[in-house]
Amino acid sequence: MQESIQYNIVSYKNSATYKADWIACEQPLEIWLKFYKTPNQTEKLYLHSTMRTPGDDIHLVKGWLLSIDLVSLNDIFSIEHTGTDRLKENHSNRILITLKPGVSVELSKYKANPLSVSSCGVCGQQNIDKLLENLSPIDEQNRVSLAAKSICDLPNNLRLQQPVFFRTGGVHAAALLDHKGDLVGTSEDIGRHNALDKLIGKHLALLPGQYAVLLSGRVSFEMVQKSARAGISMIIAVGAPTSLAVDLCKELDIALIGFIKATQFNLYHGERQLI
Repeated sequence: MQESIQYNIVSYKNSATYKADWIACEQPLEIWLKFYKTPNQTEKLYLHSTMRTPGDDIHLVKGWLLSIDLVSLNDIFSIEHTGTDRLKENHSNRILITLKPGVSVELSKYKANPLSVSSCGVCGQQNIDKLLENLSPIDEQNRVSLAAKSICDLPNNLRLQQPVFFRTGGVHAAALLDHKGDLVGTSEDIGRHNALDKLIGKHLALLPGQYAVLLSGRVSFEMVQKSARAGISMIIAVGAPTSLAVDLCKELDIALIGFIKATQFNLYHGERQLI
């Protein structure tokens, strides 16, 4: 799937220069649910739309489902692209989640939203309380510790694993870090929350475990909520956290680091996880 598109542009610096420029691809993704209403009758229901960078759509949906806690991933029969080609791309912008026979779903937990923009990670949720259900402090056996002296090197390490950002400068990234601070995997998307959903969905076999997540942007409430749902015990970000993100990290005992510079960073919670 195409993650960036080349356009002809005019660049101005004292005079006009005509050149080609790579632009981050933005496409809508519709998410639909198919379930058994009776043993012999199925029903399809629209769940959600989001603006995303095409690619890793299945992982995006798995990570998103984990974060909203609508259905268990073990209750899913299949997740696949469906529908017709649209919006200049030769692939479908629709995903169908099919539940196994006999699986019920509590649709009152989720209220469909017409469209979530690329910066919105909790759009469509009926209320914040639902997002916090079943969230508890991270198990000690899954808690990761990192060397404080390695933190300032992480943004540069992440940039080396951001091919779409290198071409376009227009996408966010999320990376999974092991206990040595090494990057296990990365994901990119125009949406911060989509990048994290893709990352989590791609590494479900490893989570929960002793891992940290590294974010290219700021840390907001939904980024903490998604990390907590995946059992991640440390969040490290190039940007700033919001007040609600700090409060939720303290409540769930998730280490939170932000504002990483060349020689310093801010620790908002979790000093015992720095060694």
